[in-house]
Amino acid sequence: MSTQKILVVEDDQTTRKVIELQLKNLGYDVIPGATTAREGIQKTAKYSPQLVLMDINLGKGMDGIEAANTVMQDYSTPVVYITAYGNDENLERAKKTNPAGFINKPVRENDLHANIELALERQTRGEDQTGRRRDTVRTFQLSCNTDGSISKQSARVERIVEEYKADTIYELLPRDHKDHVANCLRNRKPQMLTGRIGDRILSWEYYPMQTGKTVRITASDITEQYGTAEFSVDQASLSDALNHLASGVILVNEHLKVFYNNRAADKFFQSEPLLELKDGYLSMTTPELTAELHQLVLKDAGDTLTVDRGTGKTPLHIFVSPLHSRASNYGQDLPIAVLFLFETVSDVERISDVIRTLYNLSPAEAKLAALLVFNPHLEEVATSLGITYNTARTHLKRIYLKTGTNRLSSLVHRIITGPVGILLHSHD
Repeated sequence: MSTQKILVVEDDQTTRKVIELQLKNLGYDVIPGATTAREGIQKTAKYSPQLVLMDINLGKGMDGIEAANTVMQDYSTPVVYITAYGNDENLERAKKTNPAGFINKPVRENDLHANIELALERQTRGEDQTGRRRDTVRTFQLSCNTDGSISKQSARVERIVEEYKADTIYELLPRDHKDHVANCLRNRKPQMLTGRIGDRILSWEYYPMQTGKTVRITASDITEQYGTAEFSVDQASLSDALNHLASGVILVNEHLKVFYNNRAADKFFQSEPLLELKDGYLSMTTPELTAELHQLVLKDAGDTLTVDRGTGKTPLHIFVSPLHSRASNYGQDLPIAVLFLFETVSDVERISDVIRTLYNLSPAEAKLAALLVFNPHLEEVATSLGITYNTARTHLKRIYLKTGTNRLSSLVHRIITGPVGILLHSHD
């Protein structure tokens, strides 16, 4: 018997039951079917099928093409369309979603079998219905609990683990996996990062589920698309002495003990009443702000504390980037986080031009990167630019590769500690 799970989305219950019976006769594992587009999306999220058979016309509301696009984009699940009659406009719309195939009604069992096997084979090879390689060559999904433990995984995971020569999926997860889960659930925002495993490049995307208790993770091997990309980052220029940076830099441990601060940070201590260095420890103007900063340092994940300084002044931003975990620092008394201090400017175009030149970004990528410095929420930035979230995700993946970073926190602090920091800090 096949272990391939298949979901049928069809508003006509008689037709759906006939197709499900045919699938069972062919040996597939049939998920309880859906009669509406939204129900189809929900069941895709819940059951993680290997393939969805989607009727194009689903009555009132969202049609099958819209639902299929969501299923393929958000869940990386291939879709084969089922249609009863030809409609040039709908056919063109359907083609643009790059489905795994089309089946005409009435559905014959031999056509059903051939289309399904071809779609599954193409999915394994990472191709669309035209035989072209998709951006995500190997894609697999996981669901995890609030503590980061895996609660559900797609059938491909075991094969992927073996292919990457790992013992368990946990070895392939990002180093800060638990932090991404926590941030995703707390902020109710998707989290995205990239990283290398040997000579492979993986993209990880974390999505909060509606229940608020689980996170869906989609992992994509993007080596085939980006593996030959040349990093234009000048590592030497980014490693200049910290005293030459315009942004303030402070190294602290889990108790906010200061191990180092550069000249720009000294200027903040002298001119900014919000910050104080007393007896070697960093504090802020109120116990509440000090406690908030302390929590950011302890949580082992990049984040920003933004403090309003009153009318006529731009906010002060303290960007916290982890060096290593608090647990690994027991008995060593070493810094566990680096703090970057900077003020915002409104001239995004100036920032964008510098970023574009330094990292060889496209104009669209540079604009996105510049805006992320001021607002680290990708979804909101995408909206402000008038582009879709999926387009923003694609731009961000390319930005990661060109800047040699693998997550938003490292991207932002790389930008603000380079020449951009001069613009951020010197603006009056």
